[in-house]
Amino acid sequence: MGSISMPLFCNPFSWPPRQAVCQAAYWACLLAAPWAWASDTAQSSLTNRIAFTRQHVDIRMVFRADADTPITVQIRDGDRGINYPATNTVLVVAEQAKLAIPGGFEMFGPEGSPLWVLPQSQDPALLFLGFSSEGFPRDRFDGRLRLQLKEVHGPGSVFLWQADSGGAVTLRINSKDGLDADDRIEPLINGHDHYNLGFTTAGLYELVFQPSARTLGSETFLLGESVPILFAVEPLPVVPPPPPLWQNWVQAQWPGVVSTDEVQPEADPDQDGEPNIAEFLSGTNPRDPSSRPLFKYSPGSGFAPSLVFELPVVTERLNGARVDLESAATLMGPWTPVPSITPIGATVRWEDSFATPPNTRFYRRRITKL
Repeated sequence: MGSISMPLFCNPFSWPPRQAVCQAAYWACLLAAPWAWASDTAQSSLTNRIAFTRQHVDIRMVFRADADTPITVQIRDGDRGINYPATNTVLVVAEQAKLAIPGGFEMFGPEGSPLWVLPQSQDPALLFLGFSSEGFPRDRFDGRLRLQLKEVHGPGSVFLWQADSGGAVTLRINSKDGLDADDRIEPLINGHDHYNLGFTTAGLYELVFQPSARTLGSETFLLGESVPILFAVEPLPVVPPPPPLWQNWVQAQWPGVVSTDEVQPEADPDQDGEPNIAEFLSGTNPRDPSSRPLFKYSPGSGFAPSLVFELPVVTERLNGARVDLESAATLMGPWTPVPSITPIGATVRWEDSFATPPNTRFYRRRITKL
């Protein structure tokens, strides 16, 4: 009874160990991941997730009697004895995990091709990943549990296997040939096992696991909730930042045009008196003189005399341009800023107040591309 563990082998394929020393303990830090990254296969953000890098971490099957779906999977920090929701974590496969597939193991890929492996034995430079079910109630369930890999979202294939001292490999999960009901492990209740986990390509992976257990006196399995677990296999691809909003707008208005006088921020190709940057900010058509920003003003509603000015804008484009309103007693100036007031929806507003209403007052907008 109790837990089950495999012999410690640092080489995920065979003996002797790949590392000279397999340490049993080490210091590691729990880091809040500072990255924000997404791929076409796993639209997930790493921002604000807890990044596990070299700790002893388990993918743990958990029973929650008060939950609608009582069986789930969590990430357990074995060094600190804390369980975390999988959606709050990312398991990091460091670049040091990269190996070359040796001859005789072509089930993983061609000889010499790369494979990033978290080994079933402890390597102080890498995450030590286990699969456990400690605390699972024996008075409700019987026999072996099941943890099935249902989906893989990522740039490569995923393998889970165990190796013995003679070099024999027992492959439990292989996404390379498609996933089915056989892509699973079967932990004992209160068991704790270690496997080799391999990835064929660097990048971000989302592995969706579904746990299940057989209730006492039943031949059927109670299905748990499917839980996505995020792995970051380093080095992560560098994702270029999205083009600036202004550049996107120019390409949408003048497809294929790179740079001409017509597309400059200060240009006015439709000659409606509004430069391109103003049309960009307001979402109007820079090639149609009947489509122009609607700048309007009205008397203020306060006790002091005032004028309120409003300019409809595309709100998110305020990150690509800045608009200011200035006033002066004469066209020669001096020009002073008019205070802005709280925007209402997609409208920028200013209010110019006076102790005594002037006979004449001049206003101008200043729009600057950021």
